[in-house]
Amino acid sequence: MKRLIVFFLLALGVWLGAPPTHTHAQSARPPLVLAFYYNWFDEKTWNLNALPDLPVVKYASRDPEIMRHHIQQAKSVGIDAFVVSWWGAGNQTDDNFKVMLDLARQANFRVAIDFEVTSPFYRSKNDVVQSLKYLMSTYINHPAYLNAIATPNGAQNCGVLPSQIKNCGNSKPVIFFWRQQLYSVDEWKAIRDQVDPERRTLWIEEGTNETYLRVFDGHHLYMIAWAPNPFAELNKWPRRIRNFGADKIWVATVNPGADNRKVPSQPEKVVRDRNGGNYYRETWRAAFSTYPDWIMITSWNEWPEGTMIEPSVTYGNLYLDITREFAAQFKAGLPTPTPTNTPTNTPTRTATPTLTPTQTLTPTTTSTATISPTLGALVPQDDHQPDGNVLASIIVSGTLRVRAAPTTDAEILGRLREGITVTLLARTADNLWWQIAYPNAKQRGWISSDFTIPISDTNALPIRTFATITPTPTPTATPTETPTPEPTATPLPDTPTPTPTPTATPTPTPTATPWWKRIFPFLP
Repeated sequence: MKRLIVFFLLALGVWLGAPPTHTHAQSARPPLVLAFYYNWFDEKTWNLNALPDLPVVKYASRDPEIMRHHIQQAKSVGIDAFVVSWWGAGNQTDDNFKVMLDLARQANFRVAIDFEVTSPFYRSKNDVVQSLKYLMSTYINHPAYLNAIATPNGAQNCGVLPSQIKNCGNSKPVIFFWRQQLYSVDEWKAIRDQVDPERRTLWIEEGTNETYLRVFDGHHLYMIAWAPNPFAELNKWPRRIRNFGADKIWVATVNPGADNRKVPSQPEKVVRDRNGGNYYRETWRAAFSTYPDWIMITSWNEWPEGTMIEPSVTYGNLYLDITREFAAQFKAGLPTPTPTNTPTNTPTRTATPTLTPTQTLTPTTTSTATISPTLGALVPQDDHQPDGNVLASIIVSGTLRVRAAPTTDAEILGRLREGITVTLLARTADNLWWQIAYPNAKQRGWISSDFTIPISDTNALPIRTFATITPTPTPTATPTETPTPEPTATPLPDTPTPTPTPTATPTPTPTATPWWKRIFPFLP
């Protein structure tokens, strides 16, 4: 059932201080709750020197009884399928996946493959091609392999359970991908033309470059824990994805938290406090607000990175209980949001110039600076805060504009190319803009935070404040011809932020009721 969410987005746009980003209605596909699953653990894995927590029962992934137990646990809380990390044929991930497929069939559960392009067993692009051919010929026709409806509204007369969808004529097997960025979009087109020329499967890509949707059928972010505001981050994506076609699949990610500090191979540390389960609840609510096709839990059991919901020594069954609660809400159908008129003094992301079609009076010459007829000037306030020092990479297709002030209406000072590293000196209070030294060490420019990947906590950056001066010209008695307004610069398309970009939490609207209670009153 399609439900328009225009009013919902308007209300949330006020809360975020940003205009609505999309008008995507609730998906017409059957809602699926998935979880990433890892099957390469053995008895030597369980060591607190390498992990942030331990499972209630230590295990080896090859044990069929453990697989059976995990399937039963997942199914009992509303998870429809495990998406299993897979490194290709001839290793333990393949051996264990075969066993899990048969166990899933017995339990009326589903499993799919997360194709890890960076597998240590792939030495060339041809290895990737051969591995995909093996996957296609060996697994996708198994009764327990996950199938999903290929097009919106394609579920009519198909049912909603995975077992019903499997036999529906509009369903296709699902393959997730990790790090498809290793190859270009054109290379992936050539690969897919070799292994799936008739597009008999659904390919779900991962990461920050949605242009892969030219070849892939859906998109997901593997993790959301790096974003201090998961709501704002997740809401960037539906519009971008639908730009590539209404049939593209949006998979919203939920995380219980994260802690990879004990993983030496990952120099960029992502630590997100679980807050007793509240962070997990927050990401579910954020995912709901995007009206996704499916929801992906990262993860069932990625213990080294600390993203697991599997019962642990520290938390017991807490995360299974939370999953049960929110999965049931998702499958019951998200409600039609109701508009709210809560007042707020949060500034909008960009000012919208307006022109009044009347004669303009010539202002009397004064010593004040010239002010735009459509936008008040932004004047920096003297806050006496020293510059910060946070490195960040530029992520954008093409070039990123450097502006004189933190607004898309400000003068363009220059452009930065993708891949270069800059030093962030300060930020705006809403974390939408970073200040950098540009074009030299003594001068300053501003870049959009949406196009950067900071490598450390940006909350430590000082906040630069700006005052908006409203033009108040003194008119003369002589009317003049209405000037033609100068066109404002078109902002670059909104581009994702793939790695930790901590931002300040938006100031809540002045009400005692949390925002999600006003939008989704049924939520806990």
